[in-house]
Amino acid sequence: MMTADPFPDSGPPLSSPVSADTGRAPAQTQGGRLLVTGSDARYFPLLQELITSIRRLPEFTGLALACVDGGLTPGQIRALQAQGIPVSPPHIPAGIPSRALRQRPSLAIGLSKLWLDRLFPEAGTILWLDADAWVQEASALELLFSAAETQRPAIGVIAELFTHKPFRVRWTPFGLAQIRSILYKNAALARLPRAIQRQVGVRPTLNGGIFSLARQAPHWEVLRHWQKRVLRHGKIFASDQLTIGLCVYADHMEAAFLPGTCNYMGPWYFDPQRNRICQHLWPHHPAGIIHLAGHDDMRLDLNATTEVMLLQGGAPTGRKQLMNLRYASLQKTAAL
Repeated sequence: MMTADPFPDSGPPLSSPVSADTGRAPAQTQGGRLLVTGSDARYFPLLQELITSIRRLPEFTGLALACVDGGLTPGQIRALQAQGIPVSPPHIPAGIPSRALRQRPSLAIGLSKLWLDRLFPEAGTILWLDADAWVQEASALELLFSAAETQRPAIGVIAELFTHKPFRVRWTPFGLAQIRSILYKNAALARLPRAIQRQVGVRPTLNGGIFSLARQAPHWEVLRHWQKRVLRHGKIFASDQLTIGLCVYADHMEAAFLPGTCNYMGPWYFDPQRNRICQHLWPHHPAGIIHLAGHDDMRLDLNATTEVMLLQGGAPTGRKQLMNLRYASLQKTAAL
């Protein structure tokens, strides 16, 4: 088996192969939709920005939210509970060294992603968003939820296909190339069979920071099977990402591949007229979900900036400027 909206109107809605006829009829889930994230104390401001970005969307003001505790303070937990957001302790699989989690408590968040059906048994469809992401377009959330709400259960995933970055290879003498993809390196570190390393190593990474899956889908047990194998020898960090790749590529579990706008990580374009971060692909529609993976400084500092290409009338101007890409920064810009 595989509202005041701080942003003006964004124009046409997102389009996606998922919105076309997939041959899978909508399923009736037992519970409702649940969006889950996780955070430690350092990322709490980002978490609050993510929550605000969702609740300002008229379509999702009533969406149930939950959080996995990866090192929050008692005061932060109380603040979330006051907003109606339950906070769950993480799930730590057997055999994980306690010393590793004492040094980096946030690692427990990645481990818990593959146990969300157990942590939140009342949910019907579960959507995971990393705390360093925020939602700009409601249509991206709808795509992610609907991808998992099908009669043939599928995991909603976004493949990392960067048109602005070269494929990771190491050139050797005589023109030979050695694959250096993330999936290949992590599968090798986990000491998985060589055939599996080669099988997943040439496929695009399925980002573990954003995915959707129905609670009753068979994928959860497959994910946990691979998690156990990967953690015998591999790294805890990014083990969830490798596990999702193995579930889809090695076991051929049903997957719904969503467009990159549902997990947008650049290149960065900005339309000052609409106050929107836009995709680099023509015709530069606004990005759906902004994911600040890799922007370590910006995740902790609203004054940190990166270079963006400016748009005018929907077309690149050739001019660039430095700006901060966090939700709080864009909201401040909209208020000016």
